[in-house]
Amino acid sequence: MREKLIEERKKRIKKWLKGLAILLSVCFLIFLWFFIQAWFKNLSIFYIKNIIVEPREYEQLIKTYIPVPKNTSIFALKLDEIYSKLKQIYFIDDCYLEKRIPDTLVIQLKIRTPWVLVIDSRSAELMDRNGYFLPLQENFNGWNVEGMRVEEIGTKTSEIEKLEILKEIEQWYNYYGISNFFKIDTVLIEDIDKIELKSPEATLLIRGQDIDKQFEIAKKVLAGCKERNLQFEYIDLRFQQPYVKEKIVPKT
Repeated sequence: MREKLIEERKKRIKKWLKGLAILLSVCFLIFLWFFIQAWFKNLSIFYIKNIIVEPREYEQLIKTYIPVPKNTSIFALKLDEIYSKLKQIYFIDDCYLEKRIPDTLVIQLKIRTPWVLVIDSRSAELMDRNGYFLPLQENFNGWNVEGMRVEEIGTKTSEIEKLEILKEIEQWYNYYGISNFFKIDTVLIEDIDKIELKSPEATLLIRGQDIDKQFEIAKKVLAGCKERNLQFEYIDLRFQQPYVKEKIVPKT
């Protein structure tokens, strides 16, 4: 009986030692895995040596704005932090970051494109299609917009309703080919119930609702004026029946 108990005890000890050996082996392998990873990542071959910025003209600025310390491993770079920092730059709409093993960081920038020139009584600034204000640029070619507030560079306009109306005006203006008959130079949008689309010679009056229908009618009316060689001061498209104010041309 005693020998049987001793044998069972030995079996339990062997089983326990076997389990302990397996546990220690697993712990050792895990430690070895992390050690190899840490050693591998800190090899000089993985230190950042190249930062590629596209478009290339922004490369020096971006490298200065997000300096990468010497001997920084590509695996240690936190792309989300770099992304958040880049998005703070007013002229960057979006960006794409990529780690290229072993030693290169690629930064592709989407630059805000000026869309319209917003003018108020105090100043003038460019604005992109998302409503963000940008500094003035030489040789800008686009619509002038009056009746909106000029706000701080890098901020988004607070007049979202007017921004959306401007987008819709551009959409249907292009869709119906209105530029073949009437080229907009300035949009006066102070009152959304009486929006003035101005060219150097005349004006179209629209309202901020049903813009597509108003431009559909505008195309027919403008085509008729062109066919009859009729010059006009303005066309009011805000009502069911458009009104054409004929321009009085002095007789020679």
